[in-house]
Amino acid sequence: MPEFIVSLSAFNLDAFTLDSHVLLFLFLVAICAGVVDAIAGGGGLITIPSLLIAGVPPILTLGTNRLQAVIGESTAFITFLLHNQIQAKGLITGITFTAIGALAGSYSVSLFDKNTLEILLPILMVCITTYAIFSKRIKGTEATQGKISTRSFMISCGLIIGFYNGFFGPGTGSIWMLAFVILLGFTIKQASIMTKPLNLMGNLVSLFFFLGISAVDYRIGLAMGAGQVIGSVIGSKVVISKGDTIVRPVFITVTLLMTSKLIYEELSSDHLSTVMSSIMN
Repeated sequence: MPEFIVSLSAFNLDAFTLDSHVLLFLFLVAICAGVVDAIAGGGGLITIPSLLIAGVPPILTLGTNRLQAVIGESTAFITFLLHNQIQAKGLITGITFTAIGALAGSYSVSLFDKNTLEILLPILMVCITTYAIFSKRIKGTEATQGKISTRSFMISCGLIIGFYNGFFGPGTGSIWMLAFVILLGFTIKQASIMTKPLNLMGNLVSLFFFLGISAVDYRIGLAMGAGQVIGSVIGSKVVISKGDTIVRPVFITVTLLMTSKLIYEELSSDHLSTVMSSIMN
């Protein structure tokens, strides 16, 4: 077993508990996050800080957040599926190769240094946000011809983005959405919908990783999962009814917030070192 996983397995989480009123707070937070995540992704911007504010240890926050996120994404996916919004072409291929990529990424966590990604991610998010604001393609309401075949897209992006999700994770939903728009010619609404099953698979793999090291609080995760179900249903129906008019502004807002957060953390080296030290020790 990789040394990183062993060190996390030894993390003492048994004594951690939360009062019922804090659970209620996290349940309400999860509803809001579920709405945002179903529309444009980025629900972790809301849930992870809330879990940390509630006093949940950092490593337990990451694992528990994956559990509630998987419940929310599953709900959004099922809602879109029941409303015939999911395009089946290439989906099984995409899910399969995303799982392979995420497994490889999760295993590689202990083998490679993440410092380069921590530096490059804010730059990537700035590019994504800038593209979302100024690109005519993002504003379009009609699909266009893709630059590559669906099969090639699902295999290559599944492996690459899946690996990134398993290895690092932040901004995965935004990367998937932009990939769908640029490479397959999807509208931002279509991209938002098709991102859900693929991002869900990547998060499932990551969740199994955290379950394996006993870094998931089921009480918190299921309470927030219940909130995610409510929020995801609301958000999914907003996407179906409002379409591109709502997805684009929410997507831009989410990427702006994520970019600001990442830049702040990169500049605030003391803060970043403290958080990473808490996770690794």
